[in-house]
Amino acid sequence: MISYYDGQLTDIMPGNISRKPEVKALSYALQQACRLLYRYSQRLYIYENLEGQPEGVIDLLASELRTQYYRSALDIGTKRKLVRNTLVWYMSAGTPKAVEELVEAVFGEGEVKEWFEYDDEPFYFKIETNAVLTPAIIDFFMVMIQRVKNTRSHLRGIDIHRVINQELYTGVGQFSSYHPPAIIDDYCIDGSNAG
Repeated sequence: MISYYDGQLTDIMPGNISRKPEVKALSYALQQACRLLYRYSQRLYIYENLEGQPEGVIDLLASELRTQYYRSALDIGTKRKLVRNTLVWYMSAGTPKAVEELVEAVFGEGEVKEWFEYDDEPFYFKIETNAVLTPAIIDFFMVMIQRVKNTRSHLRGIDIHRVINQELYTGVGQFSSYHPPAIIDDYCIDGSNAG
């Protein structure tokens, strides 16, 4: 089967016509025009096709949607992820799910632990992650968490867990040290009294 994007007019013509140079040239020109039209039409599906949009379009879309965690300094992959989740985050604002998605967007991965999961006071939560945190990321995260979390909930802390894969070696050593018995005044070794 011939795809729309790769097909040419000569694919559906009889062999005696499709071998002519002017027909080949016309077929190629029509193919290039159809490809261009196809690429332009794909740009109309901005929200559906975020992966194919240039960074300037993503920036404008984030501004229009008021994307919650968006910064122009982020890499393009993170920007696309943030814009894609904007409407979902607005619908789930104030829930633990929204906080988890913020943690995933900013730190890359992490988990939210509610107060009842680690024996704390009601309406507290903490975040467990293994991300490398810089002062800039922490400041950005603290501003964003205030917008996303429930007003009555409070962040207790951010626990950073690291997994180190390395071999562990152990060893034991022993040495002996002789100490002569203490000599007590008026006491002999044979047990008799010296005095």
